[in-house]
Amino acid sequence: MHTTATAISLTHAEISLLIEALDSHEYWQLSEPHQRNDGYSTIADGESEEIDAVRALLTKLAHARLPEMPG
Repeated sequence: MHTTATAISLTHAEISLLIEALDSHEYWQLSEPHQRNDGYSTIADGESEEIDAVRALLTKLAHARLPEMPG
């Protein structure tokens, strides 16, 4: 897969909205055909390339949302 990086500025609220939307997309669309435990998908990392990509982006966004430490 060919990827390129683009820098954009987002507020914490916009990042939170993206995280919420991606989490919902994983839950309702991508995980739908798979087994669930208490409502959560039991798909392990490496079982679905698309879900792995969403989870990686969620992690990246969550780190971007962390407050900056005073330095």
